[in-house]
Parts: sequence; C-alpha cells; structure tokens
Amino acid sequence: MPEVWSEFYKDGFFGYGEKGDFQYFSFWHFLPILLLIAGIVLTYIFREKIANSKHEKTFRFVLGCTMLLAEFGFFWRLLYVGPGNPTLHNMMTKLPIQVCEWTCIFAALMVFTENKHLFDIDVTICLTLGVAPLLLPAVILDSGPAYFRYYQFWLEHIIPIYSVFYMMFIKGYRYDVRKIYKPVIFLGVLAGFSMLANHFIPEATYMYLQGDTLGEAITNIIPANQFARFGVFAAIAILLFGIEFLIFFLIRRYKKKKEGDIEQPVNNG
Repeated sequence: MPEVWSEFYKDGFFGYGEKGDFQYFSFWHFLPILLLIAGIVLTYIFREKIANSKHEKTFRFVLGCTMLLAEFGFFWRLLYVGPGNPTLHNMMTKLPIQVCEWTCIFAALMVFTENKHLFDIDVTICLTLGVAPLLLPAVILDSGPAYFRYYQFWLEHIIPIYSVFYMMFIKGYRYDVRKIYKPVIFLGVLAGFSMLANHFIPEATYMYLQGDTLGEAITNIIPANQFARFGVFAAIAILLFGIEFLIFFLIRRYKKKKEGDIEQPVNNG
C-alpha cells in the first residue's frame, strides 16, 4: 500500500492529482461498492436487532450528518481550493443542480425525519440512475484514495443508496409504483433548472445535458445538445424505472407465494 499513497499524493489531501490517479475497476473502485453491499447485507441480517436498539435513532442521525457533511464538503473544498481545471474558475458552474446532490440531501432529511415522500423519490432514483456513477465515476479520475475528493464522492453516492435499504429493512418502507410521479416530477423540475443554467452560464454542464467536460464520461457518446440528451436520458430513466418496478414486483410476488405456501393448511385426508 505505501507505494500507492506516494504515487497518488501529489498536491495535498484537499488538492487534485493527475488524470489516471483513479482507475476504473481497480481495488479502489471496487472497495466502496463492496462496503456498500456488505452494509446492506448486514443491515438485513440484523434488522430486528437494529430496529429494537435504543441507539437506532442516533445511528440515523449520524448517517444523515455524514451525508450532509459529504455534500457540503464538496462546496467547502471548492471555496478554498478551487476547481481542478484551472480554466474553470466560475463557481456558477458548481451550483447544486445535480441529481446526485439532491438525492443525497433528500436521503439525509429522510433518515432525520422518516419522511415517506422523500423515500418515494430516493428509492426510485438511487436504485436506478444512482447506480451509474458507481460503475463509471468519471468525475474522480484525477483523485485517488489519498485525496479528499475520493472519499467525498463515494460517501455522497453510496450512503443514500444504503439509506434507502435501511429504511426498507428497519422502518418497513416499501417501493410503491403508484408514487412514481414524485421522482418524475422532481427530475423534470431539476432538468428544467439545469437547462436554463446550461444556457445562461458559460461552461456549465448540469445533469450532463450539455458540454463535454468529462472526457471519460459515458454521456459523451450522445450529441452535446441539451434537447437530444434530455430525450435520451428520459428514455433511459423510463427503461431503468421499468426494470426497477419489475424487480420489486417479482420479489413481492415471490414473498406472497412463499407466505401462501407456509400458511396453506395441511390436508390430513
């Protein structure tokens, strides 16, 4: 491990490294994802013990504070360190008009208040669109594990996903396809603000609807036109939402069938 740290650590913990410091599908890529999976599995296994613990509320408070610190830490760092690209000094290109930022904030408020409306939004988005940054985290290609940005990125993206499962396992919240209008309205409103910001702010690329600032981002295969990208992203979102609904439908159907088999009376003839 020491050689990894000496290789990554070039300009201070809160600074920026060089392109390639973080590699796709490396140990440092899989580690946060494996920790997320382990956290979800352990929470499910010990769900009754956690739910009945006197520290359950405290744990949710710590969980929410961690998400808020991770989210606001991104902006605090920008104020003192600035953007990684020296040509992009306009802080207006870093406004909180991104899906991941608001799902993180919503997740924090959700665990604080046990708000079902926020759960309805986050459960749909986190388990669909929220998975993409975990697979292709293009925004941290210059920030390996010796940099603050690495930890900030993963905390901001994996804890909201974990929080959704936590509320399902511990609080009994359930995915309800009838509430699909909530995330749809949220995404539509956010896309509207993003398109306006992209139009009026030079170099802005909110929701990746415009521009080509992330050379490794998968969105670059789509023409850099806001309306074209919006149409493609909307189609992808509909497809992912449909897959999510199908998965939850099959899980619920399996559970009902299993419960029916258990409760079915034995015919003794």
